[in-house]
Amino acid sequence: MKNISLFLLLLIGTFAYAQSGTMTIYNFSTQSLSYRLVGTNDNSQPIDCQPIVEGTPAALLAPSNTVTYSQYNTSHLVNPPINQWAVISDAIGIPGQTYNVSGGVTIGTAITSLTSWQSITMNFANGEYLQLGRDCGYVNSHHGAFNGSTPSGITATWNYLGNNVVVFIN
Repeated sequence: MKNISLFLLLLIGTFAYAQSGTMTIYNFSTQSLSYRLVGTNDNSQPIDCQPIVEGTPAALLAPSNTVTYSQYNTSHLVNPPINQWAVISDAIGIPGQTYNVSGGVTIGTAITSLTSWQSITMNFANGEYLQLGRDCGYVNSHHGAFNGSTPSGITATWNYLGNNVVVFIN
């Protein structure tokens, strides 16, 4: 009985911070980049897609570097870290706010369990810009921009691997 109780406690703790899928970014380009990651509700109507979770890393992703974000609540533990996430969630009855995950403020399951990666907006050190990802509310219909290129020849692709997203930048 004790082992079952410990297992259930571990399982509840895991689900408390659950989020669907990881986001991995491979920067094989010659440019450093800043980016904004967005997660939204897959099952909401395209007009709102709430909750919406947005985060920007505290530093640039340098050329020849990779980063993987497995959860919003642990995003401050990787390099470059995302220390806080802005959440828009009024449509689901939770007041929107900014969660400082590096300060120990966690985003609850009412938000994390509903969201998955929706888009990435990339700003390169040479001033160029790309945005990739699915359109709000269309996770299963493949509407969106899943590849792009800049005038200088930087290319990027958004790839689904199950619930995980892998972005390649060349």
